[in-house]
Amino acid sequence: MSRHPYQSQQPGALMNEYTLNEIEQRLADDLDWAETAPEVQEQEGKLVVVRNKRVVAIGSDRDALLAQAAAQEQCPPEELVVVAVPRAGLWEIPH
Repeated sequence: MSRHPYQSQQPGALMNEYTLNEIEQRLADDLDWAETAPEVQEQEGKLVVVRNKRVVAIGSDRDALLAQAAAQEQCPPEELVVVAVPRAGLWEIPH
């Protein structure tokens, strides 16, 4: 019988809960914020870099944006969230 890779080895045994570290939690919070923040969502068709619930760069070249934002924020690129904002109507079903 095949087991899911995350399934416990013993039936009924509890899985260990993973606790996010400070940076991981901030990244998760930034991503949650970016999903509904007007200043992010109005950037249709662009990439938006977010840190600490602030927009720090906007553009279309991911590598250049990350380099610019990391230098500006004086942090490694791994501490930044990049959100691709879809163009309006992208999710609409054609009739």
